[in-house]
Amino acid sequence: MTDYATQVREYLTYCRKSAAELAAKGSALDPRYHPTEAGACRMIPHRSDTAEARKIREAFRVALAEQDRERKNAA
Repeated sequence: MTDYATQVREYLTYCRKSAAELAAKGSALDPRYHPTEAGACRMIPHRSDTAEARKIREAFRVALAEQDRERKNAA
């Protein structure tokens, strides 16, 4: 089984870094796609398998919930 949790965390890190790089150049990521569940599905290979896409979307939701908890704990 593919570890989508790790790939989703890598996707979120990529989005964060890309957003900072683009902001420095006066641009931005398209918020319709990044970081979103749909964006994660586009960036993480899953052979267009809908069951796998559901796993990626779930991993995305879990990763965002973890980030929210970490931010709240840090505050």
